[in-house]
Amino acid sequence: MMKKRSAMFLAAFAFLAFAIPAQAQTTLYVAGGAAFPTGNYGDAFSTGWMAAGGVLFGLGDSGFGVGGEVFYGQSSAKDELSTAFGDAKTSPYGVMAIADYAFGSEGSLRPYLFGGLGLTVLRISGDEFESDSESKFGYQFGAGLSFPIGLFVEGRYMGAEDANYFGALAGWAFDL
Repeated sequence: MMKKRSAMFLAAFAFLAFAIPAQAQTTLYVAGGAAFPTGNYGDAFSTGWMAAGGVLFGLGDSGFGVGGEVFYGQSSAKDELSTAFGDAKTSPYGVMAIADYAFGSEGSLRPYLFGGLGLTVLRISGDEFESDSESKFGYQFGAGLSFPIGLFVEGRYMGAEDANYFGALAGWAFDL
């Protein structure tokens, strides 16, 4: 079932990449930073890291864009869980369709808002047990600030059932 869902989301991502009109402004980006687990997930796992990369297609001069993103992260279990299961880690990763809206004009400091929906896989591994993965519906939303030189900073909230976390990322974007 997980392979079937993964194939479906990858096919949707590929369709999105080729269905956007050729005149759209194409931007590639990469980002990385800290991931702060929240709620019950935060009770079991400590602050970790996350990385993301994607493509965004700007639709004219409207400030609106759509695209796709892949992400990967990792957090270690807190002491109690690590003692019980031996160096346990969680690694959320997945793919999302995203939409964003940037305020202001090109070439200036631009705040932006974004959101996304897609597939999140939560992998749990440790020394004392066999690794296990589970696919879940995932979502994200956030805000950021892009600088004219291609750098950006953002905060995002990502969730998939009980695995919720806040990310603080910095990255670089470049237009094709």
